[in-house]
Amino acid sequence: MIPGLEPVPLRELQALGSVRDWEFEGQLDELPSLTPVRGNLQAEHRGNILEVSGSAQTIVCLCCDRCLKQFNRKLSTQVNELIWLGDPEAAEAMAEQGLDASSVDGLVESLDPRGSFEPERWVFEQLSLQIPAVNFCGDDCSGMPQAANQEPPASLSAAADPRWQALLNLRADVGEESEVSRD
Repeated sequence: MIPGLEPVPLRELQALGSVRDWEFEGQLDELPSLTPVRGNLQAEHRGNILEVSGSAQTIVCLCCDRCLKQFNRKLSTQVNELIWLGDPEAAEAMAEQGLDASSVDGLVESLDPRGSFEPERWVFEQLSLQIPAVNFCGDDCSGMPQAANQEPPASLSAAADPRWQALLNLRADVGEESEVSRD
C-alpha cells in the first residue's frame, strides 16, 4: 500500500470544489517492482464527471517470452482520463454533457457517484496497461535455449523422462490387480 493513496469518497471530492493533489512514492502490492512507484495524481469532481490526471513510473522485472531470461523494464505513464459518475448505460445523460460514450475517446470507466475513488487502484491500472503483451528482452535476444544433442520428439518415452516411470509402474500394478480380481 502506498501511504496517502487511500480511497476517497466522491462526495468528499465534490465538497472540496477544487483539484485534489497527491504526490506519492511506495510499493504497490499487486505490482512487484524493483523501485518504488513514484508520481503525482490530480482528481477534480466536475458534476457527473471525475477528471483524473497523473503520471507514475517504476521499474519491473519481466521474463522474456523467447529466451526465458529475466530483464528489467521501465514502466512510465502520463494519463488524463474522464470517468463518468453514474450509470454506465446513461448515454442520454452523457450526451447532455457533450460526451459520446461510443467514440474512441469516449468515457470507458464509470463509478457509482455514492462510492469512492481509489487512487492507488487507478495508478496500478495505468501502470499495468504499460506492461507489454509479449515480453521481449531486446534485439540481442539469443532466442529459445537449444540442447547440444537434442533427440527428435518421437523418441520421448519413460527412459527420456524418469518421472513417467512411476506412472507406468502404477498402471502395471492396477492392471495386475484387475486380473487377480477376475479370477
